[in-house]
Amino acid sequence: MTTQNLRRVAIVVLVFNLLLASYGISRHRQARLKVTFLDVGQGDCAVIETPGGRVVLVDTGGTGPFGDRDEGKKTVEPYLRHEGVGHIDAILLTHPHSDHIGGADTLLRDMAVDMLLDNGEPTQPALEQKLLGDAAQRNVPCLHALRGERIDLGDGVAMEVLGPTTDEVEDDRPNNCSIVVRLSYGRNVFLFTGDAEKREEQDLLAVRYRLKCDVLKVGHHGSDTSSTDEFIKACSPREAVVSVGAHNSYGHPSDDVISRLKRAGAHVDRTDKAGAVTCYSDGETVEVNTMR
Repeated sequence: MTTQNLRRVAIVVLVFNLLLASYGISRHRQARLKVTFLDVGQGDCAVIETPGGRVVLVDTGGTGPFGDRDEGKKTVEPYLRHEGVGHIDAILLTHPHSDHIGGADTLLRDMAVDMLLDNGEPTQPALEQKLLGDAAQRNVPCLHALRGERIDLGDGVAMEVLGPTTDEVEDDRPNNCSIVVRLSYGRNVFLFTGDAEKREEQDLLAVRYRLKCDVLKVGHHGSDTSSTDEFIKACSPREAVVSVGAHNSYGHPSDDVISRLKRAGAHVDRTDKAGAVTCYSDGETVEVNTMR
């Protein structure tokens, strides 16, 4: 990483942490870190609730092809309300595909959101342009995630940005510019991979990041475009969560991917079968509960 990029990382982290300190409104404290992978159909959304009451979303679920089935309204917001959350410290958008960012506009409209964090893709599809425009109208800042950033969420919880590992966007594979985040609390680690495919996995392996984790959010809904044996071996998860829609037209998840994960010793939960998957961490052990 160049000196200029290192300086920019430091500045972005400083701004991010200042925003958390300035605008963050802690809710009730809880004894454990709670991470819930919501069942948002063929999309992604994870809700991180820290012991100190911080709330961070990794993606927001999607919308249907005609703007129907808004998972922000149908699933994400009701879950947050049930949890007593009226304020979101940050929404991290791994990449600008509708199944990952489609629910964000509803959350911006209906809830207090302190900031957005995106992957900094220079070419923004119409849905992301509208989202960022709406955020600007509501004075919600948007920062670009940079590899090497470490975000302190308080109470020993931290997020480290491992990817995207490149600024180059492939027209046919924008998934490979997904934000990849390592969430740590004590000895426990969660790895969120967005829709990262084999090329981004190879890049992550090449820079020798600490990929070993307790819980892995499986890349690209369990597609065979992701989750190589080498990557799974480096992660060595005990729990693997596949966020996927029932009877989806893509054939996700791949039987081969599920087999690779199980051979590596991971217990696999799929949101289409298990419903929401909730993980509780006390910093030493992870307890996993499913809705079904």
